[in-house]
Amino acid sequence: MEDSGPSRENLTWTSEQMDYLVQLLVEQSRIPGMKSGGGLKSKAYTTIEKGMIDKFGPEFSKEKIKNKLKYSKPNLTVMKEILNTSGFGYDPINKCIEVDQQVWNDYIQ
Repeated sequence: MEDSGPSRENLTWTSEQMDYLVQLLVEQSRIPGMKSGGGLKSKAYTTIEKGMIDKFGPEFSKEKIKNKLKYSKPNLTVMKEILNTSGFGYDPINKCIEVDQQVWNDYIQ
């Protein structure tokens, strides 16, 4: 008998998939009534899951999406802290943080 539940295998996310996930998260967070207690409601995640599955395939379950967000949060917190520091900026074309070498040297000390 085959297991029809979500796969337990790790999912490697591409930058296209992450970009689309962020787009869906932003869209859902802007809809009145989709947020609760500082996060999104289950029905928002259901919509996000459907969008990811429609575009990328069945491996993008709610469980996988929430897991990706859980493990991405520490990195996002560091990025937010860095971007709030004077001298740092974000390059939306190359999707990376920009900083002058001297500002970076001062920051890491």
